[in-house]
Amino acid sequence: MTLTRYLAALAAAASLFFMLGGLHGAEAGTADNDCAVAQTAFGDCTGYVAGVEDKLSPRCCRGLADIKDMAPTFDRRRALCACIHKEMVAAGKVLTRRAATLPARCSVRISFLPTAHDFDCYRIPRAD
Repeated sequence: MTLTRYLAALAAAASLFFMLGGLHGAEAGTADNDCAVAQTAFGDCTGYVAGVEDKLSPRCCRGLADIKDMAPTFDRRRALCACIHKEMVAAGKVLTRRAATLPARCSVRISFLPTAHDFDCYRIPRAD
């Protein structure tokens, strides 16, 4: 093997090694990133749910659709529910009726959206 081929093979191996290490790190951070994205998306709904805003924002409905798309599996739905619940509790007051009617008002079929401070994300249905 010539020196050039050896260096190219070594560089490829090193790249693969670092990519695999990077992918492992990315997997660990994906859940945190998705949680932050879901909380931000739901943030457009908090004013309405808390009774501070009278009108439902179109951005809230887009956010709900994005949240639903982020949760193709039961485990992801449960995890995102917990993230949104945390955001909802941090926002303070929650008008349960407004939270419960968000999916219908936005025409987004999403069963894992918390609707009250005492909402239990571990009791969400398996299928959406």
